[in-house]
Amino acid sequence: MKKVLALLLAAMMLLSAAALAEGAYTPGVYEKTEPGLFGDITVSVTVGDSAIEEITVTSNETETIGVAAMDHLSALIVDNQSLAVDTVAGATISTAAYLKAVKAAIAEAGGDIAALEMAAVKAEEAAVVTEADIIVVGAGAAGMSAAIAAADKGASVILLEKSSRTGGNTICSANGINAADSKVQLADEKYIAASASKDGLKSLQMNNEDAVEALVDAFVSNSGETIDWMSGLGVEFVVDIAEDNRNSQQNYYMLKATADGSTAITMVNAVTARLLETDVNLYYNMDVTTLTTDESGKVVGVVAVNDRGEEIAFTGKAVILCTGGFGQNSELVGKVNPRLANAVTDEVSPTTGEGLLMAQALGAAAVNLDAIQTFPAVVPGYGMILPFSLPGGFTPDAIYVNNQAQRFTAEGFEIPDALLAQDKGEVYCVFTEKNLNGTLEGLYNAGYAVKGETAAEIAEQLGLDAEALEATIRAFNEDIADGTDDAYGRAQNLNPIEGTLYAYRFGVGAHYFMGGVLINERTQVVKDDGTAIEGLYAAGEVTGGFHGTFRVDGSGLGDSFTFGRLSGTVAAEAIQ
Repeated sequence: MKKVLALLLAAMMLLSAAALAEGAYTPGVYEKTEPGLFGDITVSVTVGDSAIEEITVTSNETETIGVAAMDHLSALIVDNQSLAVDTVAGATISTAAYLKAVKAAIAEAGGDIAALEMAAVKAEEAAVVTEADIIVVGAGAAGMSAAIAAADKGASVILLEKSSRTGGNTICSANGINAADSKVQLADEKYIAASASKDGLKSLQMNNEDAVEALVDAFVSNSGETIDWMSGLGVEFVVDIAEDNRNSQQNYYMLKATADGSTAITMVNAVTARLLETDVNLYYNMDVTTLTTDESGKVVGVVAVNDRGEEIAFTGKAVILCTGGFGQNSELVGKVNPRLANAVTDEVSPTTGEGLLMAQALGAAAVNLDAIQTFPAVVPGYGMILPFSLPGGFTPDAIYVNNQAQRFTAEGFEIPDALLAQDKGEVYCVFTEKNLNGTLEGLYNAGYAVKGETAAEIAEQLGLDAEALEATIRAFNEDIADGTDDAYGRAQNLNPIEGTLYAYRFGVGAHYFMGGVLINERTQVVKDDGTAIEGLYAAGEVTGGFHGTFRVDGSGLGDSFTFGRLSGTVAAEAIQ
């Protein structure tokens, strides 16, 4: 039966391709526009009598994230004459808007969208270099910084990225970067007036007693140089000293660079551009599954699986793990922190913890794995929802229901325990069309929210019981008719849920992982007895010890970029 179905599917694809080749288009240039993350995305699709010939895009999306993702999809569509492509993680809103516009343009040209969505996309093939001095795993902030630093020291480098883009979860960072005594800071009157210094940054970071002093010293000593290096790549930083109650003491050490929207994205763009100028061999869609060792136990390479399911062995003289946290591994999150077993995550990269687990398999020590920073409202696969983006703000003009379609709490922004207590952490926000704002509309356009004229329509799309959801909405509307929420005591935004409805799934998000494999001040991965695992280094969110159990705001980016550069430098010097 499987063979018959496979043959039928193949035949359908061939028929579809043949149909498309027989003058299925009206030749011309077709232009469509959809709202993206940073404004309108306009696609221009050129078709001939029988083929899609070119797709060009005009937008204000981020160059190395949204634009790169859309260019990649354009190449796939034209090369394969197929729409069997999907949105790109980390650029979901941009690529969802792009695909919607492309399909609308092709439909206007007379193209058969259903047939194009069935047409196969061939796997990309390219010659792969499998041997280098240093193998870096993960192309986020830490990995790219490590690869560049090692290459600048004369080492040959292979950089393996599990997804189809650079940047990792660094792009999720919403604030600035901490450093001390960079040239930008030493030239700033506010910084000088505050008597800020390396000692002050150390005091801020060490206020958490679990932080490892040697790692804090290494960070403080190298952080200013990191900013100077980034400035040399064209990043324009400004000192950002403002009252900040999130830290135990005033943070005089934060810098921001928002030319490309956020400090993180601005820095990622600059580092990506520099990476592409080097001789580093960068390979996407490489899922590293194993660390390999020689007879002495030294780490000498990795085994990765590409997007065709093929295993490839990469060999070298050192490996640097920059694989990030493990937010996408809900089983591991629940194991190390049972309270968060039902958490979702705002991590947009495939962070399933392989780096941590592979290192532990070789005897690496791991610290503070239960220290996970959470965010109150996260849409899985999309990211954080800020209070002003909720329908109605901190006290939403909406209802929250669980997977039984039952309301369970007084709706609000900071209610983590109530959300985590629901079965599988499955919680849905249901609101009316009058609450639709730019963010929520973007959520809908990207496919993360559903729309319906009735509760039953919403329930069907969410996989909920229609009668139960209808009853919950009816009970809520009757309850609040007198201006009070007798069921749960919500005091604001008590408006009926009626008319055109929208809904999306959300939950408490595992946002940042303070714990991880333990490293020393030279970024070597160490065992419980403090001895280093020869040939194995790590940097960024996969590591633990630097933050202790609390992340000082601004030190997440500092951790990744600074220790990334340090690991690349140390590893390159060690093999020489």
